[in-house]
Amino acid sequence: MSNHPLHENPLRRVADRTDGMAFLRRPVEALAFWSAVVLPFLYVPLFLSGLETANTLYACFALIGLHVLTLVVGRGYHAD
Repeated sequence: MSNHPLHENPLRRVADRTDGMAFLRRPVEALAFWSAVVLPFLYVPLFLSGLETANTLYACFALIGLHVLTLVVGRGYHAD
């Protein structure tokens, strides 16, 4: 193949651009994975205190949302 820019693979260019941020991907995945492991321990005191007030209910929903986010972001940690 020619080294002419018209013959370049556009996916290769996208991969080259994202490799600049690859050094951040692994630590972020690791942090998200281990956060997803530890977050369920925060459910215990929240449920033991009760969900009667609006603030504790909002805290519960925020904790569940954060937990789902960490599960999604950390799912690729050591997947290979």
